[in-house]
Amino acid sequence: MHEVYAYGVITPSTLIELGDSFPSPGGYAEVARVHPSVGGEAAGGAYVLARLGVATKVDGSHLGTDEASRRVVDTLTTAGVDCSALTLEDGPGPIAELIFAHADMRTVLGNYASFLSARAWNQPSREDIEASRYVCLDPFFGEASKQVAQWCLESGTPYVTIDTPPDSAIARNAEVLIVSEDYAVDQLGMPGADQDLLVTYSEHCQGLVILTRGGGTVICGRAGEAPREYAPFDIDARDTTGAGDSFRGGIIYGLLQGNDEAEMIRTASAIAAIVCTKPPSFLNSPNPNELAEFLEHQH
Repeated sequence: MHEVYAYGVITPSTLIELGDSFPSPGGYAEVARVHPSVGGEAAGGAYVLARLGVATKVDGSHLGTDEASRRVVDTLTTAGVDCSALTLEDGPGPIAELIFAHADMRTVLGNYASFLSARAWNQPSREDIEASRYVCLDPFFGEASKQVAQWCLESGTPYVTIDTPPDSAIARNAEVLIVSEDYAVDQLGMPGADQDLLVTYSEHCQGLVILTRGGGTVICGRAGEAPREYAPFDIDARDTTGAGDSFRGGIIYGLLQGNDEAEMIRTASAIAAIVCTKPPSFLNSPNPNELAEFLEHQH
């Protein structure tokens, strides 16, 4: 049995950690380390939650039978994630990514456009949704993602989602919606993590809206309430790739623990901070003892 059903993107990933800053076009940068890794928002949320002792089942993207895909399944399974719903297609998987990272900067190369065009993902499981305490939902799979949100609504299973337009059904009915600065700027043409954006979302959304700005201040609120701001932890980042996935996992963990808003966001921010200092991506996310130790040493 599981407490959380994570539906969405799961992919092989390779992180190339640069020893220098990013080169200019035609320039050169030294490679410090190459990390085989795991990517995808659903994979990140599931992995982080499993490391924290939460029984989690992952579903969504098809994978292959190649070495990179097997590494993804083995890595998630070893962490305690239930991967029994995943579909493995013969040959290389339909999706992969390559990430270049230095400090708080990163560049992602992948084949997400062709993957989305091919619709290479499982249909969601209503049974798994109804058996869950929370659903970790990626909004990227069109009608399939909308179906998850609808089944959550019908079954009374709360879900936590990310980056989706404020007037979408997925945004409207989410227990918690997290909107990143990159999404706000690139997709909505609005500044990230400001009060105008919060008002825009709060006018449509029933749940808590959280606006993130990388290592900057987190702003959150609900319709009819004054916005609240929470400061991030001061860290020396090495790889920010898994920060957003880890933050969402931390939010769900806080909900499961019954934390109030301030403690929930503090916990999620701590998990994201730890991940940013320990590449690759979310693979070194904390267990409960490591999380408690980090929080104990923060002011």
